[in-house]
Amino acid sequence: HVAQKAGDKAGYTKNKAFNNQYYRDLILKALSQHSTMSRKDIDELLWNKLPEWMTDDQRKRKVNNLITELKNHNKIVNKGSFKYSMWELVS
Repeated sequence: HVAQKAGDKAGYTKNKAFNNQYYRDLILKALSQHSTMSRKDIDELLWNKLPEWMTDDQRKRKVNNLITELKNHNKIVNKGSFKYSMWELVS
């Protein structure tokens, strides 16, 4: 926790990842408010909440993994196509 000792608490927090449940809950809450979201919408929701040290490719993989986890646990379903996904909550 060198950043904390150096007084850079904001920087430390920005670079510390939240746990996956936090991100999954954000997606589910947003879907409950908006009923459907594209992959681009989900990217925009999570992008700046992911740690700054992640590259764009790492962020894309992270978001993809979160969506896949929710899909595999029957929480969300894609009502669009593979290329133009439209995610919504499983009713």
